[in-house]
Amino acid sequence: MNGWRNCSLCWEVVGLLTTTQPVQSLRWWWSPCASLPSPEPKVVFAKEQPAHREVQTEAGASATLSCEVAQAQTEVTWYKDGKKLSSSSKVRMEAVGCTRRLVVQQAGQADAGEYSSEAGGKRLSFRLHVAGQCFGGTEEPLQR
Repeated sequence: MNGWRNCSLCWEVVGLLTTTQPVQSLRWWWSPCASLPSPEPKVVFAKEQPAHREVQTEAGASATLSCEVAQAQTEVTWYKDGKKLSSSSKVRMEAVGCTRRLVVQQAGQADAGEYSSEAGGKRLSFRLHVAGQCFGGTEEPLQR
């Protein structure tokens, strides 16, 4: 049904009809392009990976989330809890060939959560679990 929207000939016909006939008559207008199948959806991520992954790391260690794209030039946007991420001293984004990585440096409890990689209207999601917690300070003996 959407084939005509991408056809320049159909747009010319629609333009002609709207200027020469009442708009109501367009409700029943049909084009051969309308019955053409829409183009196949573009493959963005490699097919052999799960749509959701669980990732575990220890507090203080780095955590790497990765995905494979179908084409090396595909750009991926990373999100944490729905907010777009950008490279910083805490997170680093890498692109090598068809592999895309998000590296979380020295992960802590604040880094645990839902991450996603998005490209071409498609999304892969990750849940990062951070085990243990690093506490600063010194150890003091209990006083009785």
